Amino acid sequence: MGGAACRVQRVRLVALLMLTAALLAGCGGSSKSHPAFENVRAQTIAAGPAQFNLKISVNAGGTRITAEENGSVSFKARRAHLYKQLPGGQFPQELVIIGPITYTNANVQAALADPTVPPWTKLDTRKLTAKQRHDQPDEFAHVLGAAYLPEGVTGATYGGKEADGTFRYSGTVGLARLARRIPAAVMTSIRNDYPAANFPASFWLDSDGRLSRVLVDYTTAKGTKITLDTTYSEYGTPVDLTLPAPGKIKDITP
Repeated sequence: MGGAACRVQRVRLVALLMLTAALLAGCGGSSKSHPAFENVRAQTIAAGPAQFNLKISVNAGGTRITAEENGSVSFKARRAHLYKQLPGGQFPQELVIIGPITYTNANVQAALADPTVPPWTKLDTRKLTAKQRHDQPDEFAHVLGAAYLPEGVTGATYGGKEADGTFRYSGTVGLARLARRIPAAVMTSIRNDYPAANFPASFWLDSDGRLSRVLVDYTTAKGTKITLDTTYSEYGTPVDLTLPAPGKIKDITP
């Protein structure tokens, strides 16, 4: 009798534990081992501005050319402070973007030769013609492009946790889906930087579900290999919008 009662008690205990586990899982009592990819865009935007680094590598016929950009960017407002090191460039390009206004150190080399030349320029992009806007690269959209790519992915595959604590995912970026979900200016920049058809991409999320890294490798129709490797970090850091003295800035708005 006692043995039977013990067996019944053990069975009931197992059933109770199973029920409790199921209830906890359903109510969020148990935590996932990795952040949900579907939430990455919202989590990234909510985190505020971030530091970024974008490395671009082009390999054409064995000749490899690289360029690098870094700085800070806001995911909500049109604000950024960028530095660009282009191939063969003697001086890094520096840009400060505040809404529709773009400031750059475009005249720095000329200013070194002639101190009367203001080293910085100011451009109000609202005054540009449609053709000028088309020909003028949107640097803000360019550095934000990678952060929007998750919006084009359906059913990302989880790849595991990395040694640095980030979580790796992979998926195919669908351009039609992406175009329906992101600003037109960013989509234009993505079409300029990335493949013309749907393409695979790798993503890394931090423990808070925010983008940490985006990597895209592809080969053009002419056989040129292109790699875009973008990282985002130090979320919540304010964008430094400090400008030179007014006398060092020349307004080149048409």
